[in-house]
Amino acid sequence: MNAVERLYRRTAEGIQPGLEVMEALLEGLGNPERSVAVIHVAGTNGKGSVCAMVESVLRASGVRTGFYSSPHLISFAERFRVGGVSISEKKLNRYILALEAHADEVCAERGLRRATFFELSTLIAFQFFADERVDVAVIETGMGGRWDATNVVWPLCSVITRIGMDHMDFLGDSLLEIAGEKAGIIKRGRPVVSAPQEEVVAEVLRESGEAILFCDEVVGVRRVGAPQKIKVETQARNLPPLELPLLGAAQRENVAVAVAVLEVVEDLLGVELAFKAGLERVCWPGRMMEVSQTPAIWLDGSHNPQGGAVLSSILKECFGEREIGFVVGFLADKDAVGYVRAWKEWARRVWAVPLDCRRGCSAEEAAERAVLGGVEAKAVSLRDGWKEAEEWALADPNRMVVVCGSLYLMEACVEEQLMEANRFYMV
Repeated sequence: MNAVERLYRRTAEGIQPGLEVMEALLEGLGNPERSVAVIHVAGTNGKGSVCAMVESVLRASGVRTGFYSSPHLISFAERFRVGGVSISEKKLNRYILALEAHADEVCAERGLRRATFFELSTLIAFQFFADERVDVAVIETGMGGRWDATNVVWPLCSVITRIGMDHMDFLGDSLLEIAGEKAGIIKRGRPVVSAPQEEVVAEVLRESGEAILFCDEVVGVRRVGAPQKIKVETQARNLPPLELPLLGAAQRENVAVAVAVLEVVEDLLGVELAFKAGLERVCWPGRMMEVSQTPAIWLDGSHNPQGGAVLSSILKECFGEREIGFVVGFLADKDAVGYVRAWKEWARRVWAVPLDCRRGCSAEEAAERAVLGGVEAKAVSLRDGWKEAEEWALADPNRMVVVCGSLYLMEACVEEQLMEANRFYMV
């Protein structure tokens, strides 16, 4: 058993809300998280894209960046990046072994419960970034905010992307409750930037007592011409038109969030930010990503109703004249029915495939959810579904296939050798 496999055994212990263990582990290391400036990002949808945009602009501006995100697509090492490059497997193994031993010792000495998978992962990130002497670390929460293992930082800026219904088993079954958990990353006296929110969410954020900067009040982003050509304007700058590698109106909103954050931290960092260069180079795999032109196959990691609505808007804006087939796989604890319902109008064919992971649905379960979402679906293996979808799309140049429903499905496609892993690697 290698070190990563050892770490993954801790996922069986589930999620344990609370910061006591994390604070004790960091204290035992001399609090490495305090040696790095942090931009802390929470939200339901878009937080990974916003993180990627912020990190890309900072890196293009000469800032030495750290980037901690989850889940990964292909390799666990993707979660820990410095300067856009993932940690090496050899170095990652050393960190896991050393910090797992540290965690077990500290927890035993203090009579604390055993550290979870995500707590140890986050501990690795903070120690790695401190050792690498990064200037700024962009840190994405795992789930929620208030009791998330990342919520031990005193950030340059707290960021809240769009909040919707997800992780209801842990965060609550209403927007009000979920917003309260996400707002837990807000720190007294620190800047807060938010995406536009439903009024109930916005009110929760305002009740934190801090001034909330809603990005749409200070940043304008509009499409000019081709779907990926955008114009960004703020009170401080008027950027020339640029080509954004990520598709859709939701990504334009994510640009507005990222630009607002960057303008907040620009003076604090004392650097001149290369907005255009950074945004044009941003890479965030698995988000409406083209992996084949003939036949046309796109991958999208969206998995909840809000993400499904975003996918639907992209299809309308960019592919409205195409016939679209879907290969879908779901986690059992996600609202797959609401997700499918969001894009059902575009579905000409649907293949439901299994997700072979701890919370994954079987092909039959995925098909049942798709049918409840309003489409006809065929339960097949991933390999057979991919092959049938390819053949269907090749029969007519106006057809395309979208593989979606879970980021874990992206990893499964690579494991089945349906595509090359290097399509996902970020540089």
